[in-house]
Amino acid sequence: MEVEAQAWMPFGGKVRHRLRGALLPICLVACSLLSPQTTMANEQEMRFVVVRSNQAGCEPTCPEWISAAGTIGPKTPALLKASLKTLAGRRLPLVLRSPGGDMAAAMALGRLIRKSKLDVAVGTTVFTGCQRDQKNCTANDGKGADHIGKAVSLGACSQACTLVLASGIRRLAGEGTIVEDIPMLAGNEANTRKLVAYYGEMGVRYQSLAERLRNAAGRLHPYQLSLELLLTGHLPVGQLVDAEICRATPAPDNCRVFTTMDLD
Repeated sequence: MEVEAQAWMPFGGKVRHRLRGALLPICLVACSLLSPQTTMANEQEMRFVVVRSNQAGCEPTCPEWISAAGTIGPKTPALLKASLKTLAGRRLPLVLRSPGGDMAAAMALGRLIRKSKLDVAVGTTVFTGCQRDQKNCTANDGKGADHIGKAVSLGACSQACTLVLASGIRRLAGEGTIVEDIPMLAGNEANTRKLVAYYGEMGVRYQSLAERLRNAAGRLHPYQLSLELLLTGHLPVGQLVDAEICRATPAPDNCRVFTTMDLD
């Protein structure tokens, strides 16, 4: 269920004083987020690929999703917008894995996801046949989709990626996934105000999130993330892409019927 965005008080007075105390332990994490160049250098920029499940027994009606993996860059929101245009209004969940990236781009990406009313789950897509970056591949010809595979609850969503995760209507991170280094500061007070406003738009309880105690690794327990509404559930990605969901009446929007006519 979508969470209504909440209004947030601007920095000032008692709020500023309390937040300063709560945010000091995570300043070092936030400092690594001040520039897009600080993300993992070897990670490709995020790409979006529509994938159809190859789960046994699901045909002719199988779930589909958008695989979103890589570093978030300035062009990433436009890439998702182009991908959504090809879907002609169909709402597919995002299976998300990313080390972070450009925070401004992540917020723009998140707003597009929320506007499009998409669900988001942390996970990894395992491709069968044609791989994500493979060109001129014919291995999946006749199988109803350019890319087929399965989504599993493995991988991490870190730094700016967590801003994208926060934008989903449903926001899931199951056992085997990591959600870490959640941005609390953005370099200066003006940018931090924008960050606080973004969390408010997404319905995330920013102040409570900032004050939560972290474990030795600096992470919050998924239960705490659910309390502050960054997650709507500590559930596996299968909740969004398992073949079982397509047996419901009506079937979710990401279940597509494949017939031989699709090959024409």
